[in-house]
Amino acid sequence: MIGIVGFYIYDSAHLYFYNEFNIQKGLGSAFKSQLISRQLNVFRKYLLIPNLLFSHQLLFKCAWKIKDPAPSIHTNDITHLKNISQTLKPLQWVNILVFILTIAVLPFLIVFKAGYLALAIILVVIYILNLISILFVMVKRKKLLLSWFKIMQLLLDALLCPPFALNLLRKISLNYHAKTDGILLASQILDPQQYQHLLDDILLDIQALKIASNEKNIAQLELREQQLLKFKAPITHK
Repeated sequence: MIGIVGFYIYDSAHLYFYNEFNIQKGLGSAFKSQLISRQLNVFRKYLLIPNLLFSHQLLFKCAWKIKDPAPSIHTNDITHLKNISQTLKPLQWVNILVFILTIAVLPFLIVFKAGYLALAIILVVIYILNLISILFVMVKRKKLLLSWFKIMQLLLDALLCPPFALNLLRKISLNYHAKTDGILLASQILDPQQYQHLLDDILLDIQALKIASNEKNIAQLELREQQLLKFKAPITHK
């Protein structure tokens, strides 16, 4: 039981740079932002463990840039985020079922020493659902922008370690790298309130960065800060 949960937590953990954050997508239609915690620093990166109870949520990694004075929107990024989200929606329901079987039902049967037949049935169902998910991903590979090498990695996860397969959807969505500045991308897909909260948090991060930066970087950070304050104005005075 501890091993199942431990493998899942280990596979869920990611390291992020200071200026990186996630745009997440659950079962609903709205995108939301997810900032990283600054509590644990590992080689100048910060540990992020997403909500472990919602393995079905898609995560798209974004980064806001300091040295880009005039960031532009790559329209393909918005299209790809929406296409990937829409394509994976059926698998989100499958993932919820697999999560319940793997994290709740299977450990319950192990703890209460259920018969071998019950354990075997649950394991077979988990493997079948994981293989169905992988086959679905193979069919939709081009829409999901996945290489065959990445598909093989996901297949090995599903076959060799079922807890790793719980993060299938996160791994697929994190595989996409947006070219658009994260703040600009967020302005296009987040609702105004979510975007406002994101700007507030990033402005606080910039203040913290200015304290630990040299004069050259401080000037760049102040320029970026002024840009963000302009982005905030239309929402604040609405």
